[in-house]
Amino acid sequence: MDKNRIIWERKLEIGKFDIRRVSQWVRRRVRLYDWKQWKQPRTRRRHLLALGADPKTVHMATRSRKGYWRMSQNEIVRFALNNRWLEEQGVPDLNAVAAIAAWKTAKPNRMDEVKAIWIKLHYGPDARV
Repeated sequence: MDKNRIIWERKLEIGKFDIRRVSQWVRRRVRLYDWKQWKQPRTRRRHLLALGADPKTVHMATRSRKGYWRMSQNEIVRFALNNRWLEEQGVPDLNAVAAIAAWKTAKPNRMDEVKAIWIKLHYGPDARV
């Protein structure tokens, strides 16, 4: 049991910054699949408007000739398919998963650090710790 905890601690310390990049990549990939699934501009427009995108700017996204990967990072698409919506669809936030794993494996003297990380992930960088 203790050996597993040490292994996870090392993985989290080594990959602390990699988890954020992987999380961003996963969310972008899911946006790509949704954008790809809405093949027709009319379908894209309907979905973007339903998700709260600005009606004046939706036309620029729906008629774009850019590829799926590039459009998954487009400002209009990111606004409509935001992180909160992705979590509602079942896409896990890997930052939160890593924070929970760190919380469970933390030593008693590191609990305050882990708690601070968890609070900042869930309430934003301006949250009081």
